[in-house]
Order: sequence, then structure tokens, then C-alpha cells
Amino acid sequence: MAKRPETIGRNAPILSSRDRLLTVVVASAGLFLVALDFSINVSLPTMRDSLGASLISVQGIIIFYHASRSGLAPAAGGLGDAFGLRRVFLWGVVAYTAAVGLIALQDSLGAVVALRVLQGVGAAILFTAGPALVVRAFGPARRGTALGVTLASVSAGQVTATLGGGFLSETIGWEAIFYARVPIGIAVLAAGVFALSRDPASSDRRFDWSGAVVLYGALFALVSAISFARLDGLISGVVIGLAVLTALLFAAFRYLQRHVGRPMLPRALWSTPGFTVGGISNLLVFVAAFLTWFLFPFFITDVLGRGAMIVGWMLAVVAGASTAGSVAGGWLADRIGDRVVTAAGAGLTAIGLVWIAGLNAESSLPGIMIRIGLAGTGFGLHQAAVYSLAMRRAAPEHAGAGSAVLAVAQTLGTPLSITFGMAIFTWREDIALDAGVSASDAFVGAFQDAYLAAAAVAVLAGLVVVTFRRRPARRWPG
Repeated sequence: MAKRPETIGRNAPILSSRDRLLTVVVASAGLFLVALDFSINVSLPTMRDSLGASLISVQGIIIFYHASRSGLAPAAGGLGDAFGLRRVFLWGVVAYTAAVGLIALQDSLGAVVALRVLQGVGAAILFTAGPALVVRAFGPARRGTALGVTLASVSAGQVTATLGGGFLSETIGWEAIFYARVPIGIAVLAAGVFALSRDPASSDRRFDWSGAVVLYGALFALVSAISFARLDGLISGVVIGLAVLTALLFAAFRYLQRHVGRPMLPRALWSTPGFTVGGISNLLVFVAAFLTWFLFPFFITDVLGRGAMIVGWMLAVVAGASTAGSVAGGWLADRIGDRVVTAAGAGLTAIGLVWIAGLNAESSLPGIMIRIGLAGTGFGLHQAAVYSLAMRRAAPEHAGAGSAVLAVAQTLGTPLSITFGMAIFTWREDIALDAGVSASDAFVGAFQDAYLAAAAVAVLAGLVVVTFRRRPARRWPG
């Protein structure tokens, strides 16, 4: 007997099992496409040499992409809730695909950085609308598994990007890591057009355009300030100016939200059980775990003396473990509870980071793989479960806004992780060098301290979830 379509809430479509499966496939493909940008991490040296840029200036390729991606996520969520997630998702695919295609044709750093802003816009839309489509397609009882499978595609994209990015960059050129994504983007667009169900009619299509512009500027300035703080220091003129601009824009956004009929970030969303603590935990785990993608490769090359190929394989282990963890985390969240799995994922991440902190010049590659694999598994468990925790009880009409908040938390976590980790690393390394410790030993000691600090942040991410619970409203007699 065929299963009846599942009704999942007000302002949400009624979908058959086939339509729900297709939604997961298309949303996963969109996140996979965004995750392929991890290939940029292994191709930056080649891009620097080809474009004739300095190491400092070429980092603008990373900074402005993440700043744009962070800034547009709330607008993408609001537009999806107002005008339809399917439509916004397709816009994101077009923007992302056009951007990577045009970047491959450039021969100057300025043009590449400008187009990376457009690519960040597309990435923000896809990373916001993709999970939101899944939330709307599935009822609360099955959202964990569906979100876990969808988010696993991010790790799968990281594996592909890490292993394939270096090969394409070395054999063809850095342009290949961009134009190779064009046919993938076209395929995702075609799949979205033909496979995604039409958006249900919305009774409220108001959208706060002024708030979207102001919030985009505020988040863009915030991420830029965090990134430049690592390069120029906290008291540099650029960082101070961006910090002041961030504060002014956030104040303006808060004022605007009090005077619009439909706020971009609905007040009801913040009172949803698990949403706020889930967003905080998501941010903290990203701050803790992203250190592996930034600092760990230098340990492999500078301490162990291994090449880029070994770095690629090691990072592929992290991403592969995270993929398995995401699938398992979503499935477990549906069965034993979101908070339990979220806290367990954060705890497992912390254990893995502490274990990584014990590495030294004598560590073997198989032993290193086990340690980073444990941290990657914990991260994947946490990601699936924390999305489920935050979005389990979210109203379908708020799916876009909720997904946007989680996307912003992740994007902010990336530069915060680099700034936080490198501040501790540099501080401890300088102390060791001043004390006459050899450069190699100073690096190992600073590396260990940075990972121990990251582990403490991961523990905090788990404690937030199990400690802060929304108390039920008090019922008075009568």
C-alpha cells in the first residue's frame, strides 16, 4: 500500500515520499557544490604566483568570500520564507555557477576578489535554502535523519575538494578548480528546476529590504574585522574602523526591526525550544573544530616534513569521518534525542582535539589519522544533531530564517577559529622562542596549546546544550 503524503505544518507543502527524497538529493547537491570551495585552501599558493600577488593580499580571496557569505544569509532566509525557498535556491545556483565560471577567466587579483563576493552571495543562498527546504519537506519526527544526510554532503564535498583541488591546480592551473564546478552547477540547476516541488502560496510576501541591506553590511564588516585582526592586529586602524562600523550598523538594524511588520529574524523563532542554544553551540564547535583545517596542515609540513599530498589525504580523513558522523548523528537524534547527541558530538570533538594536542615529531601517520578521524566524527555528529535541535520545532514558515541563523554561526566560526587559534599559537610560540627553545619544539608546544584551548571551546559547546533549557511556562490556578 502506498504511503500517504505527510502533512508537516502550516504554510508547508504536502509531499509524497518521492518528493521528500528528491528534496534531500537536490539540497545535498547544492551543499556539495558550495563545499567544493575547500579546494581554494590547497590552491592559494598557485594563485598567488600566477596573479603576482603577495601572501597578505591574496588572503582577500578568502576574507571577502566569507564576509559576503555571512552577510547575505539572513536576506536569503527571509526571501525564501516570503517568496519561496525553491525560487531562492535556484537563484543561488545561478549566482554561484556564474561567479565561478567568470573567476576562471580572470588574470588579476582585484577581479577575482570582486567575483568572490558574488560567489559568496550564491553560497549563502545555497547553504541557507538547502537545509530549509529539507525542514519544510519533513515532519519533526524525521527531520534529524533528513538533515544529517543533507549535511553529510558538505563533508563529502570537502573530501572531493581536498583530493581533487591540488591535482587540478598542479596539473592544469588554479583556474581549473573554478571552471570544473560550472557543469556541476548546471546539473544542480537542472535538478532543482525539474525535481523540486513548487513552493506553497504565501499569504505574507512582505520583505524588509532596508533591514537586509543594513544587516548585510553589518555582518560583512564584522567578518572583515575578525579576519583583518589576525593580519594587522586588534588595534590597527582598519580593524577599529570596521568594528565601529559594525556596531553602528547593528544598532541601525535593531532599530529597523522594531518598526517593520515582518522582521527578517522573527521574534517567535528565538523562543522556539532548542533554537538559541543550538545556534550558540553551532558557533562554538566551528570555532573549535575549524582549527584542524587551518593549523593542522602546517604541523604535517613543518614538523613532520611531509608534502601537500599527505596533507590532502589527512584532511580527506577528517572530512570522510565527518560525513559518516553526520549521517549517524541525524539518525540518532531522531531516536535518542537532539540534546544528547549534540552534547555527545561536542564531547567527542573535544576528546579528539585533546588527543591531537598530544602529537609531536615522532607521531606516526596511522596514529595521526585515528586522532583526526575521531575529531571529525564528533564534528559530524554535532552538526547533524545541532541542526535538528535548532530546527526540530521551528515553524515551516520560519525555516529560511532559522537556517540563515545557523549558516551565519558557521561562517562567523571560521574566521573566529583562525583568529582565536593563531592568537594562542603565536603567543605561546613567541614565549618559547624567547626562552631559547628550538623553532621546531616551539612550534609543537604552541600547536599543543592551541588545540587544548580549542578542546575547551568544544566542551563549552556541549555544556551550553545540556545546561540551558527553556523552562515551561508557569501555570496559575484558574
